[in-house]
Amino acid sequence: MPLAEGDLVVVWIDPRRVYLVKLERGKRLDTDKGSLLHEDIIGKEYGESLAIQRGKAHLLYPTLDYIYEGLHRPSQVLYPKDIGYMIYVSGIKPGSTVVEAGTGSGFLTISLANFVGNEGRVVTYDVREDMQNRARKNARLLGLEDRVTFKLGDVRQGIEEKDVDAVFLDMPDPWLVVQHAWSSLRPSGTLEVFIPTTNQLERVFLTMIQNNFVDVKAVEIIMREFQVKENATRPRTIGVTHTGYIVSGRKSIKGS
Repeated sequence: MPLAEGDLVVVWIDPRRVYLVKLERGKRLDTDKGSLLHEDIIGKEYGESLAIQRGKAHLLYPTLDYIYEGLHRPSQVLYPKDIGYMIYVSGIKPGSTVVEAGTGSGFLTISLANFVGNEGRVVTYDVREDMQNRARKNARLLGLEDRVTFKLGDVRQGIEEKDVDAVFLDMPDPWLVVQHAWSSLRPSGTLEVFIPTTNQLERVFLTMIQNNFVDVKAVEIIMREFQVKENATRPRTIGVTHTGYIVSGRKSIKGS
């Protein structure tokens, strides 16, 4: 289907030059490899390439990995490697209801909204209105705002939603929310926590055990990229190693 005004497209020139663009007549993308008018992209299709002054620009569909690179993010966001694992083990699916805290720049929010589909719902809490405003703009840019409820509030004081499928926490003191998360989750619902240090990991892990979560696991996801050259393929010298730890557990209720 031809690209139209208002569509999102990734303009890929090389691994260092990747641009997330919302097409608008009268605008231009300027890079050190050359310029590209939006009108030159409108009418083309994903997968096509265009000549620029010093090379080629490839028009790619904006999958989440490209969105991660292209979104405005005033705060550090979770890496795709961590988000992918958290979503996988959470058990959520299209139609699920998810609570998240804190919102931050909204990349986890967007990833969850993309995954739960039109029938699902993401409720995201943050204590900072400026961060929620930025996350809302990012969700709107991607056409996902209707799937997200933004709440200005502190989940350490409680979570209003009940019988949700999963709770995702990315905050400095998640152990203060574990009991509220248990009350909010449906039976067997999942709590997913991201923390950067081992002392936080230990505290939240033990708090989950004490609050009737079972199958509690703590993991670290390591990703290593390779530099591929003929007869000289090896791991890249510089890469992303430690980003944080993920603690996951399922809500258990007392049997008869």
